[in-house]
Amino acid sequence: MDTSVVYADLNLARTPEPTQTSSPSLPPDTCRCPRWHRLALKFVCAGLILLVLGVIGLSVLVLSLLQNTSAEKSSVDVQVNRTKPAESPAKSMCPKDWIPHRHKCIHFSQVSNTWKEGMDDCDQKGATLLLVQDQEELRFLQNQTKDFIFWIGLRYELPDKTWKWINNSALSSDVVQVTGEAKADSCGSISKDKVVSEDCGSDNRWICQKEPKRDTMCNDS
Repeated sequence: MDTSVVYADLNLARTPEPTQTSSPSLPPDTCRCPRWHRLALKFVCAGLILLVLGVIGLSVLVLSLLQNTSAEKSSVDVQVNRTKPAESPAKSMCPKDWIPHRHKCIHFSQVSNTWKEGMDDCDQKGATLLLVQDQEELRFLQNQTKDFIFWIGLRYELPDKTWKWINNSALSSDVVQVTGEAKADSCGSISKDKVVSEDCGSDNRWICQKEPKRDTMCNDS
């Protein structure tokens, strides 16, 4: 047998080994970020999402609180309107030359006379000598009196030996404190700084009071 032929046959019978394929190379301009960069980006994205959700939740909470506050205020207003007595649309009016103060119309006389004459003059006007209600009203009156002394509806009563208003109610020392000697035929007068006991026969101006009228302007003085 020819040895050269056998060698050739053996070379033809050998199967070529498969060539190893290499992985495709990335383009030269592709950026390969480090792993910590990618983690940081994820954390930033998660933080932004949480921030947006927090803002949305806070907005919803604020709107809810505002709605609750508005509802409570409306409820309180309704209760106040229910408990407040109904008032006439007509405004309370005081006569000409009378001063409105709280629920009263007040008149300061321009002439002087005795305490009884002052009481009679008030009565002719549909009023009474003034009864001081509280300290606030006393201060208001004293600011109006200027340099004059005015009779008020206060008189020293015997045998009780007490100061009483003309409606027969006793004087409260928390409202008015009378200075001067109190004796028979003593009446109360008011000046810009005090309430004084004076002889009822002295000549002073006086202060009248009456309730305001509605829808009618009176011209009496």
